[in-house]
Amino acid sequence: MAKKKTKRKTTKRDPETAERNKRIAIGTALIVLTGAVFVGGAMGVGELDRAAAQSIVPGTPEVQINWAVLSDGTVWMPMHEQERISLAIGRAVKGGLALSSEPLREAVLELQKSGWVDGVPQAHWTSDGTIVLDASWRVPAAVVRVGNRDVLIDWDRHVLPLDYAIGQSNQRYFVNTDAPLPRVGEQWGGADLKDGIELLRELRKNGLLDQVDGFDLGSGAESGNITIISNRGSRIVWGGGPGRERPAEKSAKVKFEVLRVIYERTGLLDGGTNFIDIRGGNIMVEKSGG
Repeated sequence: MAKKKTKRKTTKRDPETAERNKRIAIGTALIVLTGAVFVGGAMGVGELDRAAAQSIVPGTPEVQINWAVLSDGTVWMPMHEQERISLAIGRAVKGGLALSSEPLREAVLELQKSGWVDGVPQAHWTSDGTIVLDASWRVPAAVVRVGNRDVLIDWDRHVLPLDYAIGQSNQRYFVNTDAPLPRVGEQWGGADLKDGIELLRELRKNGLLDQVDGFDLGSGAESGNITIISNRGSRIVWGGGPGRERPAEKSAKVKFEVLRVIYERTGLLDGGTNFIDIRGGNIMVEKSGG
């Protein structure tokens, strides 16, 4: 006698039970994925994907970007740049399988393309199915004047994805760079700009940057001969970059001391003059321009 087939009775899950089971599934998948932060070329990615796919259905993950902040905890990146990056990453992970490696990979690649980060960002899933991104953020240092635009760069001379009308960046500027403008995210070449950034850094360390507007890096035979431009439009001829002084020039240490004395005596970095040359043994001063 044939056995009678029995039909399994289906039960309707209440929302609380469904949510509890979802959390259990996510937790189980996370155990499988422990330590699997995406840094490129991870082994066993396919197996992790398959394990996660058994528990979680496709969807569009939430993304949390840990932005760079100031000492007071505020994010310094312009809001429109935050929104641009967030939208780009959101599009990249849309429809990705939750808790799989593919959305992590896409989020990391998109953040790398932004031009705002050094190295490879890190991405991981949280227990509620959110992608969290951490990165080493590039910090704006100055702008380089190219034509009628001021192009933003970081302290290592990487081109950042922002440019401004001349004088609208609220950053110190450089003019007369030797090397041409590279693409966003690439490092600006040229020893002149490298020396200029180093002088900017040292002026800040020495507390002498407040009255500086920009730097002229020289051109032609004078390329690399740096001139500081004060906020009054006066020119202070510095010379070669710190540690790269030309013959007959004073050392950077002596030049900083000269600027400090001028500032303390007059309250002005340029001493209230139109032109100062502090390179040699005698300080040259012009009060009527030239």
